[in-house]
Amino acid sequence: MLDLVLRGVSARVIRELTLTVPSSTHTMVSGPPGCGASTLLKLVAGELKPERGEIIIGSRAVNRIPLKRRPLLYIDGLDVPGRWSTGHALVAAVARRSLDREDRHHEYTIAAERWRLGALIDRKVATLSSSERTRLLLARIELLRPAILVADRLLEGANPSERYTLADDFYRLLRVMGTTVITAPSTIEELAFADRVAILDRGRLLQHGSAETIFHSPADAAAAAATGDTNIIPIFIRGNRVESVIGEWEMADPPFEGSGIALIRPDAFHVATSGEESDLIYGIEEAAFRNGAWFTSGVLSGGVVLRVVLPRSLSLHKGKLLPLRYDSREIRLVKKDVAQPGGIPTDVVPPLRDSR
Repeated sequence: MLDLVLRGVSARVIRELTLTVPSSTHTMVSGPPGCGASTLLKLVAGELKPERGEIIIGSRAVNRIPLKRRPLLYIDGLDVPGRWSTGHALVAAVARRSLDREDRHHEYTIAAERWRLGALIDRKVATLSSSERTRLLLARIELLRPAILVADRLLEGANPSERYTLADDFYRLLRVMGTTVITAPSTIEELAFADRVAILDRGRLLQHGSAETIFHSPADAAAAAATGDTNIIPIFIRGNRVESVIGEWEMADPPFEGSGIALIRPDAFHVATSGEESDLIYGIEEAAFRNGAWFTSGVLSGGVVLRVVLPRSLSLHKGKLLPLRYDSREIRLVKKDVAQPGGIPTDVVPPLRDSR
């Protein structure tokens, strides 16, 4: 299989980007809206030409090679005529490979069964639902068996209730096939299926690593938001003390001096038990129950919104006050010029003598 390498590539929003996708691995490209993920995929596929830099597949620079001649499959939706039947779309995919008739029929049958297309074989593509079209697209990719797959929001049309299962089955299959994959995810949950995640921000590579590493140690707010919901809290560091609207804490070796932001996940808080000191008193403004837990939000001093995930066993309502604790070691501090937080109000956070 083939490595994919970008060296100092610039085009449109992309700026001096260098990235390596090793053969038979999967890299997902993500970031805030307008980060340049779709542009990057179009550059790799050959739909756009770089202004500077090189795109290398294997040992060959492909800057001047058009899309149709590149050894890859670029997916930006289901590209078959609506008048075709589902069966026709599958046959057209497997017919592009050098297989005898018996092998083509065998693989056709396996793909149709794997993606639950048996009942749709005679249906026209134009009559399929978005979720059925997604399953047909996955089946066609399986039958085409690309050496490199470049795909933009591949599972966007899938039914939310089956999207995770489809992603699990599909990306496992690509690993078995040994395909080199670079994609932009449809949802944050898809990041869990990638070997590496490349976070872009305004066309520049902000962070590159495993989804787990970026989740726990984001380089900036953009990386934190790209890997899940996070609270962004203004802070100010004086000496070895961190000041914020959720309280103060000391650090033996602060990463910087002055203003910045604290990144803390909503599930990093827990309700203080009876007799346990709290770090802040949290007033609930909104609460919604999903995925077996309460997702709540409240407004702190200076208009800072705090989001907290709470256990389903709690009885919650608007205005309810809860004593919360957190572990400051789980908070990521990033230097950034922000307004210095004002005094800590005692109606939101307990007096400092009662806090850690």
